[in-house]
Amino acid sequence: MSLLAGLLGEAIRYLDGEAAAALVDGARTAAAKGEARFDQLSAEDAVYLARAFACHAILGAVAEDVAGRRRHAEFEAGPNDRPLSLPAAVAALKGEGVSAEEITEALGRLNVVPVLTAHPSEMRRRSVLDREGEISRLLSLRRHHNPRDVDRRIQDELFREIAILWKTRLQRPERITVDDEVRNTLSIVRRSILPALVELYERWAVELEDDDLPVVLRLGSWLGGDRDGHPGVDADTLERALRRQAGLILDFYAAEVRRLSSDLAFCSGLISVSPEVAVMAERSGEHSVHRADEPYRRALCGMERRLSATRARLYGEKVAGPSYDGPQDFIADLETVRASLVANGGERLVGAALKTLLKIARACGFHLMSVDLRQNADVHERVIAELLQKASPGPDYRTLDEPERVRLLLQELAHERPLRSPFARYSDETERELKVFDAAAEALRRFGPQALGGYIVSKSESVSDILEPYVLFKQAGLVVGGTEPAASLRVAPLFETIDDLARGPQVIADWLALPAARPLLGEAAVQEVMIGYSDSNKDGGYVASRRAAWEAASSLAQTCADAGVRLQLFHGRGGSVGRGGGSASEAMLAQPPGSVRGRVRLTEQGEMIARKFGDAPTARRNLDSLVAAVALASQTRGGEGRAPAPQSAALAGLAQESFAAYRALVYDDPAFEDFFWSATPIAEIAGLKIGSRPASRSASRRIEHLRAIPWVFSWSQARFMLPGWYGFATGVRRSGLSTARLGDLAAESEFFAGLLSNMEQALAQSDMDVAARYAALFPDQEASRRIFDTIRREHDEACALALAARGGTRLLDNQPHLAESVELGAAVLDPLNGLQLELLARRRRGDESAAVTLGVQLTVNGIAAGLRNTG
Repeated sequence: MSLLAGLLGEAIRYLDGEAAAALVDGARTAAAKGEARFDQLSAEDAVYLARAFACHAILGAVAEDVAGRRRHAEFEAGPNDRPLSLPAAVAALKGEGVSAEEITEALGRLNVVPVLTAHPSEMRRRSVLDREGEISRLLSLRRHHNPRDVDRRIQDELFREIAILWKTRLQRPERITVDDEVRNTLSIVRRSILPALVELYERWAVELEDDDLPVVLRLGSWLGGDRDGHPGVDADTLERALRRQAGLILDFYAAEVRRLSSDLAFCSGLISVSPEVAVMAERSGEHSVHRADEPYRRALCGMERRLSATRARLYGEKVAGPSYDGPQDFIADLETVRASLVANGGERLVGAALKTLLKIARACGFHLMSVDLRQNADVHERVIAELLQKASPGPDYRTLDEPERVRLLLQELAHERPLRSPFARYSDETERELKVFDAAAEALRRFGPQALGGYIVSKSESVSDILEPYVLFKQAGLVVGGTEPAASLRVAPLFETIDDLARGPQVIADWLALPAARPLLGEAAVQEVMIGYSDSNKDGGYVASRRAAWEAASSLAQTCADAGVRLQLFHGRGGSVGRGGGSASEAMLAQPPGSVRGRVRLTEQGEMIARKFGDAPTARRNLDSLVAAVALASQTRGGEGRAPAPQSAALAGLAQESFAAYRALVYDDPAFEDFFWSATPIAEIAGLKIGSRPASRSASRRIEHLRAIPWVFSWSQARFMLPGWYGFATGVRRSGLSTARLGDLAAESEFFAGLLSNMEQALAQSDMDVAARYAALFPDQEASRRIFDTIRREHDEACALALAARGGTRLLDNQPHLAESVELGAAVLDPLNGLQLELLARRRRGDESAAVTLGVQLTVNGIAAGLRNTG
């Protein structure tokens, strides 16, 4: 980091002069000594320092990432000596006595899908991410070069990139759009995720000695399809997102086919080809005299032309020549080429590139990432009510009780007649929703059957919430009604609050008991259920949320097993501890027995996408580790799981008392809402141009209506980290748990051990001295002292309990690399927090000038970069 910091100072001096460099150096030195005074700064100087501190935080994050890659290259095992790769996981299973046949069967069941979402916690613009990527690449190169002249050239390039970063605008002038989010995320997919996917399938085939390894890893997305409370997502955004994804993957296929064409320049006089390849060559349209006797090359040139025509067709452009109707036709052509090579030269002539291309084509089709659709159950209810009223006026659907709703919905699914009429006039909301369903049906026709991943129903509370989308699907042809209705898209209820998670298993049991459920799930009979970590945390606090999610997963697994249906859990995890963050692989290993069974989807949100997948080596390591963990978590022997169930009275009491303590502070204290809006930068974050989705579900300031992401983001900025630990200490005290018992529980349960470990990270990242200064922004000083004293007391007790439970003397002393990261981050964050506090104080006094607003935005950007997992 010292190198990058020095180069930043050099760039400031070179571009802006000595006075500017002296201002920045002086402020940083004073901050390091705890002597910084920002109240005398002009607004312009405050903005300048905010930009410098933010750049310093960004560079610190890059340096840490590069150092982290070096550490992972040196050590083959992760936390607790877990295998970090799929081949290592397979070797571990063999060592435990799992047979080769069982392993083959287990690999065939694997379906691991990280789902990229675009929640508003990614502060950095794409141009900033590009600079980060190049600086990271240069740092990695520098580590591998010793000659002075080479090192000097790399250092000169680093200076240039840092100078460009310094003169690059960090904040967005306008709110980001859904299309912007799609473009930004696809740039990461193109640069690192897709190359990592290619390399993984190549490595797995070699290390597992299995060229026919099934597709175990796919990609998912919410970009363009998540319209829950989002006015900017509609039928058009869905179509544009899928079209851009198709363009990216088709360009990739064309480049790979072009490379294969160069490799397979076999002469027909020297090698034979199958009749099928000969036909492909003749129909290719490739008539160059230089390739007349190269059938493979001609056949592949024809495939490249068909891919180009397919791209044009999907983009609505003029098509020249034949195109592929779907990905299966492309895969069939690749298989034809492979079969010909095997038959006429042997398996060893089939190169790794062709084998891997086949796997990528099976995993990504023409859609690249399966896009989920998501909508709130309340919207479905209103749309169904309007359709029914227009079709056959009668009682308002919304006034019916649950049994009557279920009866009516099943009746609609039992026949082929639609409710929708081309002659009726519907409300704007209903028209908008029906257009989305039409677009979904068209997407499956154009981009293939895997183009859409699932249909997520937020705020699911009942069986009717699951049935309503199926009835709406029917209006677009996504469901064919009848005695055994069939669906082209499956519905996945999302259980979000503590109560919803508790009721969820019974809802699923009631749903699966319906005769219509099994045919709607299709031949595979897989029921997906999404578990929400974010809203359950905001609803009931860290401990109650985590335990409710674990209990729900365990009960859902049993419910689906009893019904003879396979469960696929979709974990709605965020980046921060308060939103289910932490190591994804460790989280999978701590899942309830029988709840994984090879099928898992999980969200990758906000700034975590760039952090976990921003470069190919990091993306490869995280994806490999995730698949390995799912493979291990799926393997149970003798009915015994890997994670002892946290269903003991001790943990039940802890969760209950923790929930009560959290609710007492956040929802029962009448002054807390105003405290939150004053003591954190939530008002400023709500106005930032960082995400396309509104920060709140309504215009009110109520915490119930606030989205979980800005809730967590705000507490992180003010260094409270409250969603990641509050309520634990009071829960322990009131439930009568001793520190010795806490240690025993951690030793017995991977779930509880993970809960404590992640909480300890949140506690280490918090700083109550800094938080106290934010609390002082609340005008009601008496209420501020009372609330903050409660928070600080809970924090200090939680720290003591976390250490006592594992016998530590200092937070994170058992994870030295993470402790170092947090310590380095604090050195970067302290001056940013100090400057932010001054600027917030000015805003609270009524100064809403453009300079002060910009300064706050820049400090938010810098703090987010320094913390790394704020959303």
